[in-house]
This record gives sequence, C-alpha cells and structure tokens, in this order.
Amino acid sequence: MKLRAHWKAYLVGAVVLVAVLAIGGPFVYARWIAPEAAAPLSVGPPPTGVSTAAPVDDLANAFTVGPGSEAGYRVGELLSGQRVDAVGRTPDVTGSVQLADTRVTAGEITVDIRTVTSDQSRRDDYFTANIMETTRYPNAVFTLTRPVDLGAEFVRGAPVTVDATGTLTVKDVTREVTFPLTALRDGDTIDVSGAVPVTFTDFGIEPPNFGNVVRVDPTGEIEFLLMLSPTS
Repeated sequence: MKLRAHWKAYLVGAVVLVAVLAIGGPFVYARWIAPEAAAPLSVGPPPTGVSTAAPVDDLANAFTVGPGSEAGYRVGELLSGQRVDAVGRTPDVTGSVQLADTRVTAGEITVDIRTVTSDQSRRDDYFTANIMETTRYPNAVFTLTRPVDLGAEFVRGAPVTVDATGTLTVKDVTREVTFPLTALRDGDTIDVSGAVPVTFTDFGIEPPNFGNVVRVDPTGEIEFLLMLSPTS
C-alpha cells in the first residue's frame, strides 16, 4: 500500500510538472532563459581629441563601408503569450557614400541577408529559407535619393541626427523610406547608425503566425551601423 501510494504521488507530481511546463514554459523562457535582446546599433560617444575647429576641407568626398559595420532586423515575437524581441544581424555590409562639404549627396548600402543570424538557429533557418528566400533574393539594398546636410556641428565632431530619404529594396520590391540617422565624425572617418521602420507586407513578406504558439509582429526595424572610411 505504501508503495502504491508512493507511485500515485509520483504520478500526480509528474502530471503537475508537465502542466506547469506546458503553461508556464514560455513565461519562464521569455523572462529567465531567453538571452537579453541585443541593444540597438548606435554610434559611440563623441571621440576625444577632435578639434572643434576642424575644417570641413579635412573631410574626404568619397567613403566606403568598412570593417565593424553591421545590419539586421529587430522585431517583436509573441511566444505563447510572452513577448520577446528577436534580433538578427550580419557584418556582411558593403557600399559607398559621397559627400560634398557637409552634404551627403549619394549613397548605396547592400546587406547580405544570407548571413543574418540571431540567438536561435531554428529561427535563422526559417528566416533565410522561408521568409526571405535568400537563394533567390540574397541582398537588401538602400539607395539615398535626397541629399542630407549634416551641418556645422557634425564637422566639429558632435553626433548629429537628421532624416534620410531613399529607396529600400527587399525581395525585388522597392519602397521609399524616410528615417532618422545619426552621424558622428571621428577624424577622417564617419560612423553612421539608424533604424528603418518597415511593414513586412509592403515587401510581400507575411509575418510568421503559428496559431497560439508563435506570432511575429507585422512591423519591425532594419537596424544598421556603418563605419565609413575614406576611399583610397
């Protein structure tokens, strides 16, 4: 009798444990297990040692996207009722920017979507194969269409935030976008960061929705950090 009671108690405990994991598992994962989402990409603090009188003539006219650059996405996910931020990034960013004094006159940036990774390999597999179809559409491209004036504060080495307008092409769909970007001069180099708000269906992308298990927000952001060096 004692043995039977012991096993009955064990069985009841196991059932309760399974129920708790089934109901509370996503909460536990979202609150204590899931890695904290990476902070938004942004330029660093103003550099020390840059003269406040540094002339605009010191700036090059042509810049290339260099090492240390990153780009990717940030989007909210609902995991069985628990919200988490999904962040995926890649260092495979290329492109060029043209300046005339303090005005950015042209720019084109290309992101290799095939190498975007997050903290979840299964999410990455679904993102590259099913959502973005990277074998057919390997890149996302932003092209500046209106000049941007960074102003005198930028020349002096202070971070400056301005609106940029251009076209964003994803999966062969092109849309006009306007978003704030921050530029910071560090001697003869320039750091630029920003986030482009996107509605996924504008680019023919249906956000994943697996019933009550996983739901992805219909909007998100494309984040970027560009380390621009003078073109040699």
